[in-house]
Amino acid sequence: MVVFVMLVAGAPVIVAKQNNNPTADTKATDWLERVKKSVAGRDLKAALQAVDDRLAVVPDDSDAMGWRAQILAWTGQRKNAEATYQQALRLSPKDGDFLLGLATLFAQDGQNEEALSLLDAAATIPSARPDVLNERGRVLRALGRRNEARAAFLQAEALEPRDISVTDDEARAGLRSLEGPPRFEVNVGNETDTFNYTGAANTQTIAFVAKPNARWILSTEADIYQRFSANAEKVIGSATYRLTPSDAVTVGGGVGNAQGIIPRAETYFEYGHGFRISETKAVRGIEATYNQHWFWYEQADVLVFTGTVATNFAHDFRWTMSGNAARSHFNSAAVAWEPSGYGRLDFPVPRVAASRLLLNLTFAVGSENFSEVDQVGAFASRTYGGGFRVVLTEKDYMNFYVARQERNGGNSETSYGVSYGLRF
Repeated sequence: MVVFVMLVAGAPVIVAKQNNNPTADTKATDWLERVKKSVAGRDLKAALQAVDDRLAVVPDDSDAMGWRAQILAWTGQRKNAEATYQQALRLSPKDGDFLLGLATLFAQDGQNEEALSLLDAAATIPSARPDVLNERGRVLRALGRRNEARAAFLQAEALEPRDISVTDDEARAGLRSLEGPPRFEVNVGNETDTFNYTGAANTQTIAFVAKPNARWILSTEADIYQRFSANAEKVIGSATYRLTPSDAVTVGGGVGNAQGIIPRAETYFEYGHGFRISETKAVRGIEATYNQHWFWYEQADVLVFTGTVATNFAHDFRWTMSGNAARSHFNSAAVAWEPSGYGRLDFPVPRVAASRLLLNLTFAVGSENFSEVDQVGAFASRTYGGGFRVVLTEKDYMNFYVARQERNGGNSETSYGVSYGLRF
């Protein structure tokens, strides 16, 4: 008898198959041992080679195909993984591991109806498995069928070992998720700016965000400025619509009591797309956005084109790079183009969960805040900063930051900011 151990959705599944050929038994064990040893050592390239060597000898080995599909999924080769799972299912149409693996890929790509069909088939195969039921619960939740999702999670919970750890208890996590994530968020903050050539300035902000469903995000923000011996106010709103799980478009605009220090009106649109790279490699995913923003001041018009790329790395590291091209037109001067750039690194503290505390470092060259008139125009600057976000409870958090901007002509600005957010 040959024992195959497959890792599907993080849990080992042991499948025993009868084989009366001792030579075949030995060869099967050899390739499987190579795979398991390579996976344990995180050498997925070697694991894939071992599987391919097996398939070169036994092309119809569905177990080897299952391993190949899982390794391809781990390395981000999702389309190839789907094709391999489908090939394996043609040989073993009632294999629960293959049905679950393909369904998980479909669900991650937002193909929930297709995923549910596979999971329904897997759920009919004796005996009931908690990993299948948990994935089925997640897919039903994504489809908005919350009562059925709750039933699936309860079934999975009944099958889980009593001594399962909190971090491994997917059924309980699924049931908690049905309680519903916060749909609203309020954030209030203050920024103080000090200059070496004029008095200090302050800005107070209050923002409200609503997420009525998985497709829409609506937000509004009010800002109050005390700057250069004048007071100004602005209100801005935006709406974001998720076209697909990876694509979103945002439009927004606002008006203000400018007082010569902020725009009297502004509007913008933004398109963003996310790329899933890998679940195991250093680079996990990339988000790219394009933003086009118009500002109308009393004495100037500004149009800013912005491209941003954010890369998510393993261990909750995130690197964001942004580039601007600003077209400024003052009433008494010709049109001018000015470039600027911005970079930010988010990183966790060792042995502290990123969901609890996350630090950041920032660097910018040129104008980076076109919402204030002293940032508009042709001047050279470099800005260095940093901060951190601390989560107080499941419902509230605080952000702190400080930044120093050195401008040409010997001028400088130092900014200090703090904000408090509440989700409900």
